[in-house]
Amino acid sequence: MTNSMKRNPRGGDGTRYVLYALGVLVAAMAALLVKSTVIDNSGLTRATSLTSYNPLTVAPIANQTASTGVPVPPLAPTATDSQTAPDPKILWSAGGLPPGITISRSTGLLSGTPTLAGTYPVTITAKDNAHPPTYGSTSFNWYIGNMAPVITQVVPMADQGEGGIKVVITGKNFEDASDVKFGNVDAGNIVVNRAGTKIHVFAPPGMAGTVNLTVTAIGGTSAPVPTDQFTYLPPVILTVSSPIGSVSGGTRVHISGTGLAGASSVTFGGVPSSEFTVRNSGTMVTAVAPAESARTVVIAITTPGGTVETSGSKDFTYTVVPPPTKSHHR
Repeated sequence: MTNSMKRNPRGGDGTRYVLYALGVLVAAMAALLVKSTVIDNSGLTRATSLTSYNPLTVAPIANQTASTGVPVPPLAPTATDSQTAPDPKILWSAGGLPPGITISRSTGLLSGTPTLAGTYPVTITAKDNAHPPTYGSTSFNWYIGNMAPVITQVVPMADQGEGGIKVVITGKNFEDASDVKFGNVDAGNIVVNRAGTKIHVFAPPGMAGTVNLTVTAIGGTSAPVPTDQFTYLPPVILTVSSPIGSVSGGTRVHISGTGLAGASSVTFGGVPSSEFTVRNSGTMVTAVAPAESARTVVIAITTPGGTVETSGSKDFTYTVVPPPTKSHHR
């Protein structure tokens, strides 16, 4: 009897014994390969049974920057999966996304409009359809800043220099606006709508001319643009009643015009009037002419919008009033 025909101690022949031994060894090795430890996305270890190992790799994503209120360019992560059967199918998820940004579970596309500034550590995770599934991930920082305000419209665009008119400023990124200036002068009573697109303010007094409005908010200060301009109109004198008066003064003169509100002085030939009042929302000034020599002088009114003077027929003429004539009785 040959060695190959020898029986094993349990009574089988030699060939069957060798095959049996090889089968036990293969089963033991398979058991070692199938039972393994996997690290999941949370960093915890878990025991699992693997039928195969197919690396799933998510490509690195560079740190991103964006601004609140501005849609981000679509960002699509990519992954490489060595799985061949079944055909790989990847599902995506994300943690730590900035508010306003979402991820498509099926495509991984990141899109949206950030709503809150800050630094956001983001982790993108891919999971395939293996049994059990394989995971891959990558992390990056997403920096969200606030855009500076932008002014697109000012209504009204002009008014008299005494200020006080309500002005509506339209634009974007006005959230938490802390200051509005007309030129270099602060406006009062700032009211911002919830969307951060409109501001209501009262124009401060200003000299005649055109100024740029600026809005300062959490994103900075708006840059000057043609759409943010406001024009202060100069004061105007239209008519002068009683353009002739006595050199001894005391003539009450009514001066009509526009932009005369807030007048701080009225002069006749450089001599201040001792008494004047402004009426009818800045369309009428009544002044008492001071004493002067006989001559024709300019009336000047100084207002927040500037100084306006009469000319021509509107100038004031001082005359010597002749004494009353005596009557003769025969």
